[in-house]
Amino acid sequence: MISILKKTIPVLLCSVMSLSAFASLAYAEELTIDPADSFIYDEADMLTEQQETELGEKITETAEYINMNILIYVSGTTIGSHSGTVQFAEELCLEYFGYDADSIVLYMDLSGHDNPNYAPYDYIYTRNLARFYYSGESDVSDGGRIDAIFDYMNPYLPRCEEDVYSATEAFLNRLEMFYDYGPDPAVEYFYIPDKDMYAVIQDDNTILLQESKPKSWGLAVVIGIVAGLIAAVITFITVKMHYRFKSQPSSLQYMDFENAHLEQKSDMFIRSYQTRTRIQTSSGGGGGGGTSSGGGGGGNSR
Repeated sequence: MISILKKTIPVLLCSVMSLSAFASLAYAEELTIDPADSFIYDEADMLTEQQETELGEKITETAEYINMNILIYVSGTTIGSHSGTVQFAEELCLEYFGYDADSIVLYMDLSGHDNPNYAPYDYIYTRNLARFYYSGESDVSDGGRIDAIFDYMNPYLPRCEEDVYSATEAFLNRLEMFYDYGPDPAVEYFYIPDKDMYAVIQDDNTILLQESKPKSWGLAVVIGIVAGLIAAVITFITVKMHYRFKSQPSSLQYMDFENAHLEQKSDMFIRSYQTRTRIQTSSGGGGGGGTSSGGGGGGNSR
């Protein structure tokens, strides 16, 4: 795996530098995840051989636990732009895991680890099912699960004193924790631009693709109630205006006073009943921004 990486990584970097387009692949229903395919590549040479081996084992365990591919890339090359970093992370994911697999790529920018003036930019790229579990939406108070993951990692990454081993452990720990939380309720769907389709997570943890944007039933119910109230008001005003200029007929017109004999006076009322039905509503927002091929994620400037 490492030898293959050494041959392919420079090609990917050159692709990012030139901003060349990456060919889109056909979408498949689902792929079986092999935890052994997950790995870490230390291009910046920040880890000892033993540390890299230990982290490789931990990555495999986490990949098996969350049933998603994981690639951690410790960069020793300066890309130079945030958009370039996003594109590189996406191309890494597509190169090693394909278009359809549930995958996560952590790009750790260590190219300027010995330069206190360097401004590193890390990025977490998520694909398919991973987008529903690890998003930048406001599921947690500090701005989303991805932000929470970086907040947990950053104490181990002070400028010029980065502890990549501990930061990686923190990353894997948070992947498992948020997986235990279940899908992010802040993400009901996400849009895949190059497929012009919407991805929705099902109860069985599979992804359904559909051509139209998922309906927000909460909004639809509110609109229906408002429309009903407006119609009721208009009907009331119309009826009232209709009878406003007509005199009400008197019962005296039909009375024969000579033959009328009133023995008992009584009032009769017609009781009216009103039935109310509670309407259940739901609310929620769509997924966050993504790449042209449908990936998502979020970055962190240190």
